[in-house]
Amino acid sequence: MYYELSHFYKRDVYFLYDDENNIESNEFEKGNIINVEGKLIYRVDKLDSYLSTYDILPTFNTPLVSKKFADFFKDLNLQFINITIIDKQGNSNNDYYILNVLDVVSCMDSEKSIVEIKKYGSANIMTIKKLYIIPDSLNNLSIIRMEEKKSYIIITEEFKKRCEEAGLKGVEFIEEGHSIYTE
Repeated sequence: MYYELSHFYKRDVYFLYDDENNIESNEFEKGNIINVEGKLIYRVDKLDSYLSTYDILPTFNTPLVSKKFADFFKDLNLQFINITIIDKQGNSNNDYYILNVLDVVSCMDSEKSIVEIKKYGSANIMTIKKLYIIPDSLNNLSIIRMEEKKSYIIITEEFKKRCEEAGLKGVEFIEEGHSIYTE
């Protein structure tokens, strides 16, 4: 069984990659080690008192994870880049890391998956309505970024079990074949 790695946070908010960072945010979707000079910044409206109880935070594309998460998975082919979260009042938190997944694998079962392509100007945008993974396509890797849609991080049952055993908070798993769309 395969899953998409996802997140849950107590309130509806996203931690946003700052436009002033010297690395484009899409660089974290390519599977390359990133050399960072200086601190990367994420912005949020306020730093919640319960922030430090979460091990994954809601972002667009590249997750932010806790030191506990990073320490627990340091044996895998992942890069953890320390960042600073700053709120509108100027308060900051330095306890989270960008999860840079270094393995990018083509794994979507295009025959079973339900996909919609929409054209916006010159861009073709893929919406995956129901995702299925080709069996054994992860080549014994337990976490990868999906080549077909790089915002998707796919994990194995083994990775899911490790998250559960570690008691990681905020981590959610979207089971392969799950859909929020009506048929």
